[in-house]
Amino acid sequence: MYQQPYVQPPAARNDPDYIAFLEQRITALERRLPNTRLIAPSFWTRMWAVFGHYFVASFILGIIVWLISFVLALVFGASIAAMLPQLQQLQ
Repeated sequence: MYQQPYVQPPAARNDPDYIAFLEQRITALERRLPNTRLIAPSFWTRMWAVFGHYFVASFILGIIVWLISFVLALVFGASIAAMLPQLQQLQ
């Protein structure tokens, strides 16, 4: 397996132009953040956002599980209903 040779990280730059460039870059990246409450500074806001996402995801999954269970119950009920005349003839 080929391993790339070690590359020494560049030395830290402390000149004011580079620091100003990095500050501008950080500001630009912060503006690109999505407008969501999941990254809000307040704990309670983040907590309610996570709870809301969890609730909606659980609701959607619950509906899917309920629909599958309902279809299986219909199939099982129909098969039992189809067997009832045969079971009544055995008596």
